Amino acid sequence: MAFHPVKIESIQRHNERLIFLTVEKPAGFRYKPGQFVRLGIALKDNPASEEDFLVRPYSLASHPDEPVLSFYIARVLDGALTPKLFEKAPGEILYVDDTAYGMMLPERLQEGGTLMCFASGSGLSAFLSVVKDNPWKRFDNVVIVHCARMAADISLTPLFMQAVKAQHREVNFRFIAATTREPDPAKQGEITKRVPDAIREGDFTAMGFDFSPKWIRAMICGNPGFVDAVKAALKEKGFSAARGAKPGTYVAENFW
Repeated sequence: MAFHPVKIESIQRHNERLIFLTVEKPAGFRYKPGQFVRLGIALKDNPASEEDFLVRPYSLASHPDEPVLSFYIARVLDGALTPKLFEKAPGEILYVDDTAYGMMLPERLQEGGTLMCFASGSGLSAFLSVVKDNPWKRFDNVVIVHCARMAADISLTPLFMQAVKAQHREVNFRFIAATTREPDPAKQGEITKRVPDAIREGDFTAMGFDFSPKWIRAMICGNPGFVDAVKAALKEKGFSAARGAKPGTYVAENFW
């Protein structure tokens, strides 16, 4: 295991809490859509051991064929790393692990039906990579459900639509915003409650989905509380996790 220096190619500042960060990809670096990698900074000049770095896991938003690695990162106010990342500028150096991790992969789901991806906050990052990789080769339709407190924190929609249009799949795609604390009715998402409650209370059924493991395949990425709550709601409806080589009707990844 080693950390490679990578140059920051661009930083898009969506608001004071969210950035879309792109760095060069190390030669030979490989990963699958849905995986994450450790990214961070060196704590000293000429770092020589893993203890000389401050890194955290971040889901990859880029496609494996792209020449860069992209990340959707939320600022943690009292965090050790993200405040420093938000101070960086293009041309500066970060460090990336040489190995990607994670088993939240579309191929671990049963084929067919509608792929419904549930994300909280910057956990959405992994699903942009998934959407760029033609998930329609396994599923009939793809739905992204992004949960955030405020409408301003749902800021990757244009990149999703760009990826969908490039694959001519607009008719087979839907992006659903879920805002839990947005006070402006004009900015509120289609869902205005916690996603697990929306699952239990039939909001997705009311939108026209046959919300059962017969027709829905689910991916879940976000903070541990969100992931655990969505998994619990899915299990109540008969969904089952992928186990080893046996495909399931849902897969999940905690974002930290």
